[in-house]
Amino acid sequence: MKTRVKAIGGFFELEIQNKDYSYHSNAIALSNGRACLNLILEHINAQKIWIPFYTCDALLEPIKNNQIPYSFYSINISLEPTEDFELKENEYFLYINYFGIKSKFIESLINQYSDQIIIDNTQAFFDRENSKTWSFNSARKFFGVPDGAYLYTPYDIAVDYQRNTDLSCSYLFNRLLGKQKQAYQEFIEYEKGLNDEIKKISIVSEYLLANIDYLNIAQKRRYHFNYYHSIFEEINQFNLPLATNDIPYYYPLLVKNIIDRNLLYEQNIFIPILWKDTIQRGLEGFYFEQYLTQKLIALPIDHRYEIEDIDYVIESVKELLGI
Repeated sequence: MKTRVKAIGGFFELEIQNKDYSYHSNAIALSNGRACLNLILEHINAQKIWIPFYTCDALLEPIKNNQIPYSFYSINISLEPTEDFELKENEYFLYINYFGIKSKFIESLINQYSDQIIIDNTQAFFDRENSKTWSFNSARKFFGVPDGAYLYTPYDIAVDYQRNTDLSCSYLFNRLLGKQKQAYQEFIEYEKGLNDEIKKISIVSEYLLANIDYLNIAQKRRYHFNYYHSIFEEINQFNLPLATNDIPYYYPLLVKNIIDRNLLYEQNIFIPILWKDTIQRGLEGFYFEQYLTQKLIALPIDHRYEIEDIDYVIESVKELLGI
């Protein structure tokens, strides 16, 4: 007698409705951003890659694993490269869509470098395909899912990989249950276990992401960003207006002071440090990037919050800044 692959009977699995919808329907759905970059590197025969110094070491993992030479470049107060590059054959330029607000500048980069540029959209989930070049994003930075990233390519490539099953949802459940400290420790441990192995997105994340109200979330992010800006525009060293189609990641507040984030943590306001790796690399130069790491306050703007929550953050930050 033939055995069925699909189990029938027994206990129930997690109830997630599959609406058969994807915001990135024309992309390749993989497990994480590093897997996307790893797959890109398998197809481009890169002899060298230029990488922004203002990034985390996780981005370097697939580049190092593929033994591809790389050099860092600097950015300016506009979060743009401080110099132009004349790329040789098989050289590539990687640019990060910082805070999801550099899409207009990216258009000029694509016109300049075409398929020799790789766009890291991990802070710009809502940016969709550009058929001229390579780009990838990350669902975990925007939604409560254990994995998920979408890769866009300038030409069709075959993707024959297993689904990701090496994942944990415990930190997601525990945060939902209000167990913040336990969830945070689980989150840190889960992050440590991530790597650049190429796998397809898990069925858990695929189903969860099919149920998201993307339009409402995008509108909330834009509204919160602009609300912060109406309060902090005069003291923010960044002059980064929000373009019409940009859906931001955080509101980047750059001030002259170094604030004690622990004082915000005590008020249940969790502000990330982006990125400690810039200081810990121990390389000469790149002072602006280290300045950003020390003084940038990345204010949360996502869909979990209402305007009274944003007001609470504003008053707490104003108090610490003495304004």
